[in-house]
Amino acid sequence: MEGTQQKAKIHDGPYNIIKNWDYTKLVDAIHNGEGKCWTAEVGREDELIKAIAAATGAHKNCLCFIEVILPKDDSSREAVELGACFSAANAVRSRSQ
Repeated sequence: MEGTQQKAKIHDGPYNIIKNWDYTKLVDAIHNGEGKCWTAEVGREDELIKAIAAATGAHKNCLCFIEVILPKDDSSREAVELGACFSAANAVRSRSQ
């Protein structure tokens, strides 16, 4: 089980712990070995570039699904700052109720 760090930065709690999905299996289930579907799982930029090339090239007539795996703590500075603002607002609201 993993959590979603973007939401945890806004308001942390046990509801941010979610079960990981195998998203590529979803497409496999849709076509059941009979349709024109293609999936890829990538974790690095070079893998993503290759997957996009494949999706727009050899697999351009398929339903293409590229799952991008990012590090759990991958957040932009802006997202972290926004999360801090929301978290502070939530704390103030919780104390006043």
